[in-house]
Amino acid sequence: MRLPIFLFLFAIILSSCNSKSGNKTKSDEGLIIYDVSYYASEKENPIVALLPNKVELRFKKNNISLTSEGYLGFFSTKFISNFDCDKSHILLKVLNNKFNYEFPKEEVAFIYNQLPPSRIKHLDEIKTIAGYKCKVAELFFEDETINPIKVAYTEEIGLENPNRNTPLNEIEGVLMEFETTMNKIKTKFTAQSVSLEKIASEEFDVPAEYVLSDKATLKKYIVDFN
Repeated sequence: MRLPIFLFLFAIILSSCNSKSGNKTKSDEGLIIYDVSYYASEKENPIVALLPNKVELRFKKNNISLTSEGYLGFFSTKFISNFDCDKSHILLKVLNNKFNYEFPKEEVAFIYNQLPPSRIKHLDEIKTIAGYKCKVAELFFEDETINPIKVAYTEEIGLENPNRNTPLNEIEGVLMEFETTMNKIKTKFTAQSVSLEKIASEEFDVPAEYVLSDKATLKKYIVDFN
């Protein structure tokens, strides 16, 4: 049974910095909670019952922190990207083991199965998600077996390069609804709420107890876990 990991995705996801889309001022600090759903049923893949049903995204001054917990508390993950640093971090906690994997800020995180889209078509369609006006884009892929995917994103946020480290880094807005495939499980993320609140700077620090690790070590737990 594989152990999927959900990060950020996020980094794939950062929401608007206002509580409602009618506000003109773009805040740069807050918390977004995303609902997570899976295209596979528990009957088709029993591990779905143990996966996270939400992820929490905190942002402050272009810094990103995305956290999730699953597998009945067996593991937790955190993605950290500080805008002024040249590296991002994947933190993985499995029971008492704590790992820190560093990688270049411009690199797509290895947990994503899908490749970047070969073409992005911006549609004349508007959706409102969690109180924010969102534009809609359709993604096309070179692999014809992959159906086009629609994503919704908002430009009502004061955050630069919100989708760094993801296959959707070419989309400049904050993703509010999207789907991706991580460790062969097709997953959908939808922003449920945005809270404009103060976020502690420590949210974007790597705790000292997390041991610097390589990709092979994390893959052993994330991809090759049986």
